[in-house]
Amino acid sequence: ECVWIQIEKNRGEFDFSKCDAIYNWAKQNGVLFKFRTLVWGSQYPGWIRNLNVEETREAITAWFDAVAEHYPDLEMIDVVTEAGRASENQYHSAFGVNNHFIEALGGDNDGDYKFVTTAFKMARERWPKAILIYNDYNTFQWQRDVGINLINTIKKNGAPVDGYGLQGHDLVSTGSGPTNCLNINIIKKYLQEIIDSTQIPLFITEYDIGTTNDDIQKKCYSEQIPLFMEEKYIAGVTLWGYIYGKTWIYCSEKDLGCSGIIKDG
Repeated sequence: ECVWIQIEKNRGEFDFSKCDAIYNWAKQNGVLFKFRTLVWGSQYPGWIRNLNVEETREAITAWFDAVAEHYPDLEMIDVVTEAGRASENQYHSAFGVNNHFIEALGGDNDGDYKFVTTAFKMARERWPKAILIYNDYNTFQWQRDVGINLINTIKKNGAPVDGYGLQGHDLVSTGSGPTNCLNINIIKKYLQEIIDSTQIPLFITEYDIGTTNDDIQKKCYSEQIPLFMEEKYIAGVTLWGYIYGKTWIYCSEKDLGCSGIIKDG
């Protein structure tokens, strides 16, 4: 409810009401609130596609300013999501596809991720005390090098990045066999590689186990969550959807939202 497309559907008209409902509940109940997300190559307003580079820069700046005015005391922010460069000019989300996000924020000269660095600097100017996080997917099991390179590159460029969010969608085994938990020793190996390479606090974000087998799901949670909680470099775990049938993972046409953990009450 806090992504750009939800809040500024028409340019210059900001409606924070749905995000407010979550923010206010968190404040009233002593729960940490993380704002998600400021810059993402997905889930942005359609009118952005009609803007040139300068107009896009103005729109991004106005968006940051509006969020900062409405939520000046944010504690934790996903600043940029899914900007990993899987191959030349191919990003994990649609940066540069029908939009000028990259050029508007300074470009990406041979993979220097200047546009990501710029976004973090803009966020720090507005929220000097917030925890600023970069968030991406497939960077745990399959494309660790992409995420590690991005984090180290923007750190070298002076980006004030405080945490690295690893989307926990790829913590099950892959292949033609039945769904099962990713081997815990493999997870430990991958995790240590990421920690040793980035030296930055990690967040397991969007964590879910998509399966119709409750026993397998329970097994994965029981093995993996204690590992995350015991590792000093991991600063938090976020479950990604919890009501069965209402999450984004589909196991089959009959089993929509199969990663939920609350089923039939």
